[in-house]
Amino acid sequence: LNLFIIHGLTMMTKLTTPFLILALVLTLIAPTSAFSVVKHPPTPSAMRVSTSLFASSPSPSRRDVLSTSAAVATGLIMTPALPSFAASGGPGSDPSKPIVVLGASGKTGRIIVDKLTSRSLYVKACTRSGSSSAFSPSTYLSQGSCDVTSLDSLSSAVSSASACVFAASASKKGGDAAHVDYKGVALTARACISAGVPRLVVISSGAVTRPQSIGFKITNVFGRIMDYKIAGESALRSQYAAAPAGAGSYVIVRPGGLSENASKGAGGVEVSQGDIYAAEIGREDVALVTIAALLKPGVEGSTFEVYGSGGETMFGMKTGAAKLQKDLPDVTELVHRSETYEGLLDGILNDKALLEKGVVSTYTGDGVEKLEDVV
Repeated sequence: LNLFIIHGLTMMTKLTTPFLILALVLTLIAPTSAFSVVKHPPTPSAMRVSTSLFASSPSPSRRDVLSTSAAVATGLIMTPALPSFAASGGPGSDPSKPIVVLGASGKTGRIIVDKLTSRSLYVKACTRSGSSSAFSPSTYLSQGSCDVTSLDSLSSAVSSASACVFAASASKKGGDAAHVDYKGVALTARACISAGVPRLVVISSGAVTRPQSIGFKITNVFGRIMDYKIAGESALRSQYAAAPAGAGSYVIVRPGGLSENASKGAGGVEVSQGDIYAAEIGREDVALVTIAALLKPGVEGSTFEVYGSGGETMFGMKTGAAKLQKDLPDVTELVHRSETYEGLLDGILNDKALLEKGVVSTYTGDGVEKLEDVV
């Protein structure tokens, strides 16, 4: 079975349903030798930055294409509640300065909205139509319209934001990867910088800097989404690097292959840096890590990967964390584990410090057009 074939295809099923069949075929015929599996134990560095650790590293799961994961016990694990931040004066504490969620009606976006409002934080859920029934009713919720391919629309949406989450991605109705994952991210960064939004968190994807990996190649077949995602990240970083002091900051979250599984809790999740490891992760856990990245001090200007740390896979197989490529270095000191979502981000390096580690790929996309040429 090949985790990265599943990762690529499941990310794109929202673009075209028939590829579900292709996913099954590729899964059954892919040789297990096509990927490298490495079980990494807790390291001294990881122990320092985590509030608690497992005695040994649990195994990360892979996408169950046949939806047999319903029997997995992770669905019975309760998600530990995060505290309410409304009284702290931080993001979302003032109804006139809500947290703006772009792509709010998407599968991950609406979880983020509901999790934030359940913590008594004020949220403005932005969708193309400006109104959606996808969210749980809440006095902390307002809605608005936003087209992420329009700077004017984005500027209006984030004008009074205390923080912003970019949870949009290419889809049949929302636009292709060039317009959403590239232009949309770049324009969102520009709008947030201009408005002085304190923090922008962008949900991207693992493997975007590893074009030789199976995960990148399989996913990129569909509209070159991986090339456009990394191009969007690069455009965002360039804009923040050139921005004046006090213009705000960013965090980029790169999840592994997405599933609909219930949260495993923070103890069932790993965070790492360098775009080296990957595994399946449920959208609920992605949402909770994204919220931690939105609210936690000290993680400004960082990029990290997040994925599940263990569980059953199809046919009852269990595996360790998978490297995106066999020749990538072991970076266990950059792997973080904790029993809280905020704790997962303890010790996270900003992008400048991470670059100095020498493990980061400088890939920024192949043959991607200039932003002004995306029309």
